[in-house]
Amino acid sequence: MTTVLIAGGTGTLGARIARYLLADPTVQLRLLVRAGALDKPEKAATVAGLVALGATVAEGDLQDPASLTAATRGVDVVVSAVQGGADVMIDGQFALARAAAANGARRFVPSDFALDIFKAPDGAPMFDMRRRAGEAIEATGIDVVRVLNGAFMDMMLDPDTADVVDLQKGTAQYFGTGDEPFDLTTVEDVARFTARLAVDFSAPAGVYAISGERTTFNGVADAAERVTGTPLARRSLGTIQDLRDATAGQANPWAAVREWYLLSMLTTPPFAAVQNSRYAGVRPIGLDEYFSTQLKKSVTDA
Repeated sequence: MTTVLIAGGTGTLGARIARYLLADPTVQLRLLVRAGALDKPEKAATVAGLVALGATVAEGDLQDPASLTAATRGVDVVVSAVQGGADVMIDGQFALARAAAANGARRFVPSDFALDIFKAPDGAPMFDMRRRAGEAIEATGIDVVRVLNGAFMDMMLDPDTADVVDLQKGTAQYFGTGDEPFDLTTVEDVARFTARLAVDFSAPAGVYAISGERTTFNGVADAAERVTGTPLARRSLGTIQDLRDATAGQANPWAAVREWYLLSMLTTPPFAAVQNSRYAGVRPIGLDEYFSTQLKKSVTDA
């Protein structure tokens, strides 16, 4: 049996990773849960659902090294799906990795889950943190396995947010020319791949990229039109230089986090290679398949 500890297991991605790990009969899963977290009904419900599937709870806090020592005792793999500021993403993940390494854990999967953070522009706070965290974690001596997936397809293109595609208005809007390439992958596919990779000890430490689709904003609009039959008027909200100006004008980079994310998405090269076919039965879906369920449902509901 392989014992896996997951941090951030009550989040959107973390809970899905946890469920895929629990479906593996060779895995024993622990959930790292902060004291008091179960006072929140939504988190309590998520934990209860995972416990019903066979998970156990290890109380611990990323800011409490002693609790992490206890939580990682006997653990083979740590998967982190946490989100937050530097205290969580850098200090907290480092503390967790240090405890895991001291207890003899074999590998650590940090909370990267993004575009190519190694080629993202300097200054983007969410990607700077991930790079710094990775360096600190690797310094513990534990094997680090990193998953990159581009942008989350379903989060960025959720028809309910209408940020990119709005079928009711018949519009598609974006920054840039609409032809800058980027990678998109659904949360579900990232979770499925991560769960398999985390316990695949034939996979050496390193970076593993997957992509449901390499596309552009015009490609996104094309797919939406193709699937729904709804023509979309396309409008650019500004240029890449506009995004650069917006980020440069902020003393606090987090005040322009949306602009930093879009700038990074439009200027970071897509993955040179992906591991989409590494595991049988783990095939990331593309835009047409995603839109066939999400946008057709949106049209029907309307």
